[in-house]
Amino acid sequence: MNSEEEAAALVLCSMKNSKVDYETALELEKTRLVILKKRNFQHPSSPSLSNHHTRLLSLVPPSLAEVIGNCSTPFDKRLTGSDTQEDQVRLLLKYGHVMQFLHPLLRPSEIDKIKKRGMVVCVYDRYGRMYEMVFRLWGTKAYVITTRNWFEFCIDHGLEKVLDWVTIWMFRHNVTGRICFVITSERRCFAKAIEPVFDLPVVARKKRTKSCSSSSSNLKRRRLNDDDRVISVD
Repeated sequence: MNSEEEAAALVLCSMKNSKVDYETALELEKTRLVILKKRNFQHPSSPSLSNHHTRLLSLVPPSLAEVIGNCSTPFDKRLTGSDTQEDQVRLLLKYGHVMQFLHPLLRPSEIDKIKKRGMVVCVYDRYGRMYEMVFRLWGTKAYVITTRNWFEFCIDHGLEKVLDWVTIWMFRHNVTGRICFVITSERRCFAKAIEPVFDLPVVARKKRTKSCSSSSSNLKRRRLNDDDRVISVD
C-alpha cells in the first residue's frame, strides 16, 4: 500500500465516526447504492442467503446489513388514506400477507405476544434510520404496524396515499435476536387507480354501461332545459 492509499484509508476510517447533515447523508447513501449495484454486492458473513436475501441486503446501509439474520420474503402494499392519516397512526397489513410472508419467521411465543398485546419491533428505512413501533393483530382479519412513530415515518419520507407503494420485509437481528422490519417506498404514479369496465364480469359491465347511459341522458335533458330558460337582466 503506497502513501496515497494509506492517506485515503485514514480519511475513510475517520469518516466512519463523523457526523454529516441529512442532505449529505442521503447523497452518500445514493452513491453507495449505485456502487453496490455495479459490483453485485455479496455479504461475506451470509453465504447461505438466497438471491432475494442478498438483493435485500444490498439495499440497506452496511452497518445494518451486518446484523441482518434470517429474512422474510418481501411484499408490496399500496398506501391507502387510512395508512397515512395522523389520527390512525398505523400501517394496515392484510392477514393473508402476514401469514404467507412473515409468519414463518416468527417463534410460537412471538406469535402469541403479537396476538395478545403486540410486540415492540424496530422498523428501519433504506438509510438505516430506526423507528420503534408495535406489531400486533388488529381485530381478527388484519395486522398493523403502529404507534405515533409510523406517522413520523410517513412525514419523513413524504408518503402519500394511492401514489406511494411500500415494500415490507422482516428479519431477525443477529445480535439481539429481536424481530425487525425494513420498509422502503416507491412512487408509482403510473399505477392503475380504477379498474376498467372491460375487466368486470359481463353482468356487472352491462349494469355499469346502462347506468352510464342513463346518467348521460339525464345530463342532456338538464342542458336542454337550461338552454330554454330566458335570463332577464334588469
